[in-house]
Amino acid sequence: MPELTSKSGFSLVELALIITIIGVLSVIAFPKIGNIIEDVREKAVSERIVEDINYIRNYAISRHDTTWLVVEPAGNRYALFTGPSAGVRTIIADPETSATDTLDLDTDYPGVSITSASFGGGSEVSFNYWGTPSNGGSIVLNSRTITLVAETGMAYETP
Repeated sequence: MPELTSKSGFSLVELALIITIIGVLSVIAFPKIGNIIEDVREKAVSERIVEDINYIRNYAISRHDTTWLVVEPAGNRYALFTGPSAGVRTIIADPETSATDTLDLDTDYPGVSITSASFGGGSEVSFNYWGTPSNGGSIVLNSRTITLVAETGMAYETP
């Protein structure tokens, strides 16, 4: 009786061709994935700043106190404060972590930069106990802008 043999599998040429195709696709896709990651980080920072502005506005109203958003574009960081004036203010602890420090974007969100912050000519804004900001203004990240409306105290982000 004749023996039946089956030959299955890939030849060395086929395997090399598949590895080459995967390599080319990886080289094409990798930079796009990097851009997506940077965009996600920037969106996360933008949303966090908007949430922090709304938080200190509500904090000022609920505690009948003055709150401050102080942005340092040169240091790529910002912090939230409470107190009646710039000379007599204390940092507000993060309600989630109870941390009392500034948000340093270089550490927490690498690749995202605060390009500028302008609130009536300065880089800080205060909210009175009615939740009204001292000035309107904006914070510019890499490609996104957060706008604070002077009349309402509401913040929103535009890409």
